[in-house]
Amino acid sequence: MKTVFDHPIEEKYLADDMKDKLGDISCSKPEYYTNGNLTLLQKSDLRLPTRVVQNMNKGSFGHVAVVMGEKPGAGIIAATAAFAFGSGLVTLVCKARPVCCPYELMGSPAPPAATNALVLGMGLGMPPDGVPAPGSQAAVAMAWLDAHPDVPCVLDADILKYKGIKELILSRKQVVLTPHPKEFATLLNLCGLGNYDVPYIAEHRFELVRAFCTAFPQAVLILKGANCLIAQGVKVSVNTLGSPCLAKGGSGDVLAGLVAALLAQHYTLYDAAVSASLAHALASRLAKCSYGMTPFELIEHVKELEEASG
Repeated sequence: MKTVFDHPIEEKYLADDMKDKLGDISCSKPEYYTNGNLTLLQKSDLRLPTRVVQNMNKGSFGHVAVVMGEKPGAGIIAATAAFAFGSGLVTLVCKARPVCCPYELMGSPAPPAATNALVLGMGLGMPPDGVPAPGSQAAVAMAWLDAHPDVPCVLDADILKYKGIKELILSRKQVVLTPHPKEFATLLNLCGLGNYDVPYIAEHRFELVRAFCTAFPQAVLILKGANCLIAQGVKVSVNTLGSPCLAKGGSGDVLAGLVAALLAQHYTLYDAAVSASLAHALASRLAKCSYGMTPFELIEHVKELEEASG
């Protein structure tokens, strides 16, 4: 099913529950894809990290550090995604390198000095009091971030539930947050922006996303869902191109790694969020099965996007 709009796009057509009613949506004129501060993203908005210059080395494409917590699989997925999306070097920040870790990923007990994008949160673990224990991977990472305020970071999953999340966001000059609706509910509460349940968030996504981005104008927010919202300040871009096969554990870890890879390659925060979200969505459409795709298969499809768009 496809729906073509003969007028500027409107928020009411971009709610998650509209996806089953409208199917794939597009606009009859290029100018209709933007309505004030609202933009409906198109495939053509994807900017892949295609390599053109020949005289390069691995250091030319950045160094991503991914903090691995209690569930190592999540960190490995994010790190593998970052490596697949062009980052020249990727380090897993862990006390001991997992046996199952791919050989191309390095390991270190702390983020390397050359780190220029850090990912924190997936599989991290949640202390009962919401405060990282001394010496934990979370404490090590947060201390490192405090000492390196200029390094871009991607915050996802468990870290969004920590009591110090508001202060962490405020301390960062460059930060991307990638919550799903339940995590967003916790995040809003911890940041003093209201106590809402998931059904309320589903009905008021645009309002709450703009409230968050007004409170943290330096941050970029990717609110995951059937239609992803990418926002900074007053502008919101909507990615409707994802498919149901993304509704799997690990898909969000892939997205976090993709964002970090582009940040390490010197994309702006907003451009990194938009292109990573589009790559994530469009790669999912290359899957042959609507229910069986794994995170690592999704990563393989990300590698096919350059050829698919050529």
